[in-house]
Amino acid sequence: MKNTKKPQNINKFYIVVMKFRGYNIRTMITKKIAKEELLDFYQSKFDYYKVVSAYCAVIIAFSEISYFFTDCQLYGRFSWETLIPRLSVLLPLALFLLLYRKVKSYKAGVLLYYLIPHAAMWATIWSVYHLENRDFVREGFIIMHFAFLTIGLAMPVMYHTIIHGFIFFNILVSNLFNHYEHLDMMLTLAIPIYIGVILLQIILENTYADHYLIKKSLELNSITDELTGVYNRFKINEIVDPETHKFYTDESIYIAMLDIDYFKKVNDNYGHEAGDIILKYVGSRLETHVQNQDYVIRWGGEEFVLLLVDCDASRVAKVTEEIRQDISSGENSVCPLTISIGYSKYKADENYHSCLDRADKALYYAKKHGRNQVVDYTNI
Repeated sequence: MKNTKKPQNINKFYIVVMKFRGYNIRTMITKKIAKEELLDFYQSKFDYYKVVSAYCAVIIAFSEISYFFTDCQLYGRFSWETLIPRLSVLLPLALFLLLYRKVKSYKAGVLLYYLIPHAAMWATIWSVYHLENRDFVREGFIIMHFAFLTIGLAMPVMYHTIIHGFIFFNILVSNLFNHYEHLDMMLTLAIPIYIGVILLQIILENTYADHYLIKKSLELNSITDELTGVYNRFKINEIVDPETHKFYTDESIYIAMLDIDYFKKVNDNYGHEAGDIILKYVGSRLETHVQNQDYVIRWGGEEFVLLLVDCDASRVAKVTEEIRQDISSGENSVCPLTISIGYSKYKADENYHSCLDRADKALYYAKKHGRNQVVDYTNI
């Protein structure tokens, strides 16, 4: 089971986003996204923009082919010489169309997506080799910067900066045989455009960082109980198959259900605000007894559910008893507390509802037989 323990510092990230909304050069992406979140951020950015960049890749390829008609204008006839060079971009385009749906990682996407603008540029260089009139080559290379810009929408700026920079390598290498008349002019025109594209990419990436953090915050809020800070019952939808309601993991799981004893009396005698304090207290204490792969869920009212993952019978008995003792002997600002707990082992061939129902029956048994105790369903 994938560890989806809620990130405690997501709200801090969101505050940083709000603080740096001014968008200036100092608003670097690492100011908003913690280092441990960067891989997820770049993958999210790739998933968000990859379709747009894919369409742009196709447009780039067909735009390159369309420049054949410009060649014909320059020759004043059908340009047989540049037909194959212009059409050569179809080969990398075919490879791109074959693979782009299979590419899921942004790192693999970098290799595939940037293939198209580089292929288009070398198709242009090959065509220019056959042209007698090379007065418009500067405009062609300038257009290539915008081709790289569109592909870079889905990519990390740090990768884009390096790969886009190869445009100058392409120009310098091709000058060895194309012998551009105004090479210095080509470079001085290209450098400001390159810098401008990189700055625009930084702005766009920072803009997406706001979107990413807000999205993560909303996702977290949708599965987090606002009062106690532990998960709410919607969290379970992420870790079970929506069709079979079976847990995705093959690891051993125990489900424990616990209830605060006589919680109604707490509300009646001390007020609902005091009841909220008790719920927060219990939620915080439960989190201290679980491991990273486990889940603490407020199921509703004063009921909590524990999912103990990769757990055996001795551990679940030990953990649940430690929790019971911790709550009963611990101090809170309202009144003494006790809890009742029932638990059951999840069977791989059943849905989680069956196991939850057994845990609930064990909890009911505990409450009917004196409360302040832990009951294993198999002992009923």
